[in-house]
Amino acid sequence: MAVALGRERLRETAGAVGILAAEKPEEALQGNFFPDIWNASNSRISNALAPEQSAIVTGKEISAYDLALQGMGQGYAGQVTPFQMALIASATANVEGKLMKPRIEADIQPQPFAQVLSPQQAAQIREIMGLVTEGSGGTARRVFANVLAEGIRSGGKTGTAEKQAHVYDEKTGKLKTVKKKRKDENGNWVEYNAPLLYERTDSWYISIAPLERPQLAIAVVVEGGGYGAAVSAPIAARVILKARDLGLLGEQYKPKTQVPEAKKKGKR
Repeated sequence: MAVALGRERLRETAGAVGILAAEKPEEALQGNFFPDIWNASNSRISNALAPEQSAIVTGKEISAYDLALQGMGQGYAGQVTPFQMALIASATANVEGKLMKPRIEADIQPQPFAQVLSPQQAAQIREIMGLVTEGSGGTARRVFANVLAEGIRSGGKTGTAEKQAHVYDEKTGKLKTVKKKRKDENGNWVEYNAPLLYERTDSWYISIAPLERPQLAIAVVVEGGGYGAAVSAPIAARVILKARDLGLLGEQYKPKTQVPEAKKKGKR
């Protein structure tokens, strides 16, 4: 699907959700900060809280195969933060399909970042995310059975991301390296130190709740946790139930206050 959509449409959609669409792979690794995503009263607050901007690569130098990998969240699409994934979930959760700027200051009026989806598209994606927790083949159906039993419908997406990660010495904290050889500009073989890497599988889950009118957008990642359904999804389920207990899901989900028996009978 990513190949069929093409580079320009991927670039356009990435920008709408706040992801930097870099021309070259090295540009995606520069660690740009992103103060403009915040809804804040002044630039000092935005700059102080500026998160690192997530990135994909859409330039002409990469292949169609690379685009396909990014379409399923692998390859050059690996430079993504949990904050960014929560933003993507929130755009789907918004009934108008807008990505709203997050805020820290409670008294600031809501402000949109971009119109990401039409209301109809947002509703359709919420329905699809609901199949993850309620559908017969949903990857998080078993995990969210307790949440559904409490009368709370939610939607989500599990993720299992393989990553080449650096190995560090447990005692010194320094990066471990191995000796390798390559040819220099004169064609001579030279020895150099290359980082020692291992393949790590990170567990991801993004979630929205309650599904009919979402109040929460959650992103969970457990580095080295394995499958998303096994590790991150249970964490998100517990967060939703805790939010219910705190009265954050809306009036209909607020816990009912227990009235002591003495008061029920009119006694003091």
